[in-house]
Amino acid sequence: MKSEKSIKERIYSVLPIGSLSMMEFFKILKIRFTDDVPTAAITTSTRPELLLNKGFIEKYCKTNEHLLMLIMHELYHIILGHTRIFKRHTMLDNLAFDAVINAILCRLFPKEEYVSFFENANSDAFFPSCLLRPRGENTPQEFHKILKNLYKTNTGTYFEVYKVICKTLKDKELGEDFILLGNHSDDYASNNPLIKDMIDSITDKWEINKFGDKKLFKDVFEGRILFKKVKRVNQIKMRRLLIKAGIIDSLASNTNVSSRYMKTETVSFVPNFKDRTVFAKSYFYGMPLLYNSEVDVINQSLNSRLKALVYLDASGSVYNSINSLASLLLKPYKNGECLLFAFSTIVDEVAYENFRKGKYKTTGGTDINCIFDHYFSLPKTKQTKKILILTDGFTGRVDDKFYNEIKSKDLEIYCGLFGKEQTKKYLQSVVKYFEEFKEF
Repeated sequence: MKSEKSIKERIYSVLPIGSLSMMEFFKILKIRFTDDVPTAAITTSTRPELLLNKGFIEKYCKTNEHLLMLIMHELYHIILGHTRIFKRHTMLDNLAFDAVINAILCRLFPKEEYVSFFENANSDAFFPSCLLRPRGENTPQEFHKILKNLYKTNTGTYFEVYKVICKTLKDKELGEDFILLGNHSDDYASNNPLIKDMIDSITDKWEINKFGDKKLFKDVFEGRILFKKVKRVNQIKMRRLLIKAGIIDSLASNTNVSSRYMKTETVSFVPNFKDRTVFAKSYFYGMPLLYNSEVDVINQSLNSRLKALVYLDASGSVYNSINSLASLLLKPYKNGECLLFAFSTIVDEVAYENFRKGKYKTTGGTDINCIFDHYFSLPKTKQTKKILILTDGFTGRVDDKFYNEIKSKDLEIYCGLFGKEQTKKYLQSVVKYFEEFKEF
């Protein structure tokens, strides 16, 4: 039951990254786990159900991006409705249609963190699994053309794929070493015009740019942080990371509070009533015209400039994990040692008062390049030598233009990895130091 609850939380954290109407649609769905479907399906009933095979998800959908691809695949079965188009559909029909849907999703979500779902599920070396994923190093030559049409030129069709399958099979039987996704039965929601209309109304609002990348992350909404007590081990890790990034001094925790202040002499018409000798001096020497006194002021040498910019991941995949880490940033932000930004597919400069209240803006998606687009567009006086990125690491790769600029300007990037799933592979080419936080 615990794993089922976790999967549900992941679904709700990954789906709001789309239009808000997508979130509303999934509110009416009842999520049920069953072995009756091999992967996923949406049923036709008074209240539709999203049926999920827990074993499949635990094996193939370990990241939220992969889970999104599974659900999007099922939605496309409904959108395209092949069980209504082909009333007597066979396994060959199902195979051809899955090949088309997988190609559509890979064009809409071309980044590796999404495409790798199809690459992990099916081998590139054998037929027919090689038709259900992008071309790989081991893909047989005879399938290069159809895969190019499906994934590159956008000219591949169901009928073309079907023809290739039949030509390859000839008199042989179709093997079983491949994975079909989603619904391939008349019994589920692709036969329900009401549900199809609902999904069509959602996808009509999605934007597609010239590269074919579907913009599910265009809605900006307010996220909330519910600050939680941080485990001691993560407090230690955060302090070490802040020291590495130059945000706090290594001796900061051992510095006496009084050493942050310095004495300075002032002259004023108003006496310093904290000076207990004022009244005695006035009694014996009379009221002076001006009062000399010493006061404590903040020692500017300890906090004379901004140390670093901090970019905090505000995507759906870390929606719950952020609660157990964010409070560690309150003090350095209040002290002016850093500026804090929440990043998703946009960058939101979070004012301290808003951050203290747990408020930030997000689209729910993730794109590491929005950080560098923001940073390099700042005036040079505000570009610190170091930046700190706190994320789960599933950010997509850094664009070449930003990679080159990072290297040419010697920008030092420090990264704290947090969340249930973490990876270094997308950022290791630019990050100088990683700190990995534990998930409790």
